Amino acid sequence: MGRCSDCESEDREGGQYCEACGKRIEPEGAGESPQFARTDAEDEGSSLSWGEDEPDSMSPEDTGATDSAGEDEGSSDSKGVGDEEPSSPIGEDESEPTESGDADMAGSTDDDEAGSKPMEAEEGFAPELPKTGYLVFPDGMEQPISPSQWLIGRADLTKFLHDPKQTNEISRGHLTVFKDGERFFVEDGKTMVQEKASSNKTWLVRGGDRILVTGTGRNELQDFDEIDVAELVKLQFVLK
Repeated sequence: MGRCSDCESEDREGGQYCEACGKRIEPEGAGESPQFARTDAEDEGSSLSWGEDEPDSMSPEDTGATDSAGEDEGSSDSKGVGDEEPSSPIGEDESEPTESGDADMAGSTDDDEAGSKPMEAEEGFAPELPKTGYLVFPDGMEQPISPSQWLIGRADLTKFLHDPKQTNEISRGHLTVFKDGERFFVEDGKTMVQEKASSNKTWLVRGGDRILVTGTGRNELQDFDEIDVAELVKLQFVLK
């Protein structure tokens, strides 16, 4: 006897339609595919395919966890692009300096100290004022030399002579001393205040040297020079 697959009524064998509901009766096994025995190779392949398809068999909970994890990673990545917090400058300052950095800092400190010392010296340093030239006479009297030409002669030096008879050996206008800028000069010859050179000459005594002044124009005076007037009277030049 056959059985209707729709209403499950028993029908006679070999019938094409159900006698109860009229549905076409399909012969048994007509829609089933033939079964074949599995080989070892197919079993091995199925196990490999199972490993490859393993992610597809994950549960919805696992899938959700992965998605949420991906979202977290995405959010952290997006945060790093535009919202990354600036590094704290305090952390940079707290980093320990290297040995070379310490050496540089020490060097710069030494340089600063070395550079500050001259500055301190400059602050307490008073500019040196121009020195004044003085003519010192045999009696110790000092007379400053000015830019105006100063004519020295017989009237100025006779009192320093040991023998009054030698008075005429000193000319009335024997030599001229004056200041030009910051330097001092002596001259024995015709000048603005002197008509002619002296009769018995003038010399400069500098160390062991004896320099003739008469007829040689202006001669610059140096500190502690001696002016020898006619080999009778000596005047000294000093700077103060």
